Amino acid sequence: MSTTNAAALVSGDPFEGLAIAWTSSELTLAEKAYVIASLHMRSRMTLEGTARMTGATSAQIQALLELATLDDEDLQRVSEANPPATTWFLFAGASSSAIKAGIDALRRPQSVEKSALLEVYEAIRTTVGPTPDERIAALPGKTLEYLHKKGIQYGGLSEWQAKFLRSISGQKRSGKTPTEKQLAKLREILILLAQKGAISRKSVDGDQALCNEVLDALGI
Repeated sequence: MSTTNAAALVSGDPFEGLAIAWTSSELTLAEKAYVIASLHMRSRMTLEGTARMTGATSAQIQALLELATLDDEDLQRVSEANPPATTWFLFAGASSSAIKAGIDALRRPQSVEKSALLEVYEAIRTTVGPTPDERIAALPGKTLEYLHKKGIQYGGLSEWQAKFLRSISGQKRSGKTPTEKQLAKLREILILLAQKGAISRKSVDGDQALCNEVLDALGI
């Protein structure tokens, strides 16, 4: 779809335009982010309301809203790469150099053991700096306990994952350091919660400092 048509959607009825923008196969990712961010603001709906209107998940809408805040050049690069929706939130919070690394990772032959999400995450993490395992291990028990409760509220945790996160929070409170295997599982759960929108750079839950703490630990 041309930029003119994207602009027409933005200037039209926000509720009709949201549904069209999300389902359109003609809009580029950059145009989709621009249109949905603009119409979401005009509609004055909640994140959940926009998700219901489009048929997307709240996490997908949140990722698009954050993508729309990227510099035009960075957003265009991401759009041209057309990454899987599961990786949008990673690119949305990345620097220009990290975005390039993530795109390069997508263009390489994919490992059968790793999803595109993990491929991009690891590429961005490597660019940002040292492995975040030490930073993840340093997260306070009270932070993990809070995420356990919030993850359940967002429906982002399986029963096993919820029990694991509660167990790790108790372990941290008692002064014990997670093992390497536990850190790997904890990292996966934190990435999942970020993907689900429970942890965001633009949290609507009054816990921005805590979200930033966790995302900084993850390096995203």
